[in-house]
Amino acid sequence: MKIIFLDIDGVLNSDEYFDKIKNLNINGIENDIDISKIILLKKSLDETGAKIVLTSSWRYTRKAQELKQLLLSYGIIVDCTPFIDNERGIEIKKWLQEHNDVQDFVILDDEIFDSYDEKLMKKLIKISDTNGINYGEGLQPKHIQEIIQRFGKKEKIIDDELEL
Repeated sequence: MKIIFLDIDGVLNSDEYFDKIKNLNINGIENDIDISKIILLKKSLDETGAKIVLTSSWRYTRKAQELKQLLLSYGIIVDCTPFIDNERGIEIKKWLQEHNDVQDFVILDDEIFDSYDEKLMKKLIKISDTNGINYGEGLQPKHIQEIIQRFGKKEKIIDDELEL
């Protein structure tokens, strides 16, 4: 199994998105999440067969269920890392310990946490250079290409292989 550990703020939204919608009357989760970023993320899942695990603080906020429903509406099923004192690196390692079928993983985040050790830093795809100050550019096509390059494309089953 290939896993994308996903942060939300600074990844599925951006300064540009918030500037674009600030004078619009948008209600619900779309006030916080840029749907175009979800579509980009979905492309990486379709190409690689990866699964999503939320690391964002969103996973334990009142908007968590709304976020999960939005992702599910795009065919994205999510799991969450456990909460361990907001120590994202420790939370990721704990999730990995509990799931021994992980072949590879990447971390999509706009911040670098103190609990990210050398191993986790090698798996980080850093989104923007804001380090949690503002939102930066959010998820971009270049990040999707990096995910695909790191994981490789999933094998496609050819119809001939299905016939016995």
